[in-house]
Amino acid sequence: MEKNKMAVVPLKKLFLKMGLPMIISMVLQALYNVIDSIFITNMGSDGVIANQALTLAFPIQLLIIAIGVGTGVGINALLSKSLGEQNKDKVNKIAGTGIFLSICIYVVFLVFGLFGSEKFIRLFAGSNQKVIEMGTTYLKICCCFSYGSIGFTVYERFLQSTGKTHFSTIAQISGARYKYYFRLYLYLSYENGRCGSRFSNNYWTICFFVCSNVFSLL
Repeated sequence: MEKNKMAVVPLKKLFLKMGLPMIISMVLQALYNVIDSIFITNMGSDGVIANQALTLAFPIQLLIIAIGVGTGVGINALLSKSLGEQNKDKVNKIAGTGIFLSICIYVVFLVFGLFGSEKFIRLFAGSNQKVIEMGTTYLKICCCFSYGSIGFTVYERFLQSTGKTHFSTIAQISGARYKYYFRLYLYLSYENGRCGSRFSNNYWTICFFVCSNVFSLL
């Protein structure tokens, strides 16, 4: 089994090579919701209402990210330990379990998105039908296409535990470029900019996931 570079590379060099890409990756993840809010607020006469609907859906979106990251951190710790022990069988089992868990988490949010979105939004929207309609649509898209976010988080941890953090950053940048052009297309093609924004974000995370999946095989 090939020796993990984290066991042999000097600490300072390892920090620069692995730490900086991880910082850039986290900054990119944090920015996309801010950019979303700016686009949606300025999308027209309904911009403020649409931004309110986005805000109501955000706790579930944050929960998806939190559970994905929490699962990924656990996988990262176990993988790093097993790689250090050079236990290839255990590494394969942990990776397989991580992928299975990501699918299970996605199924839970898929079911919630299909059957629980409207009830959740109604808890906070009162009798404002426009906010309920917009928030429900936004949250359904968010949950039904959430595997890109969950799967990317898991595969990103695979890359980090094997010392390939630069690939994670490349995947983020590739997805961001794709999102920029796809968002423009959706805004120009659909009257509802809010849905276009959510679709572009989910396709962005799916692009991350696909890139991370490919890079983890290298």
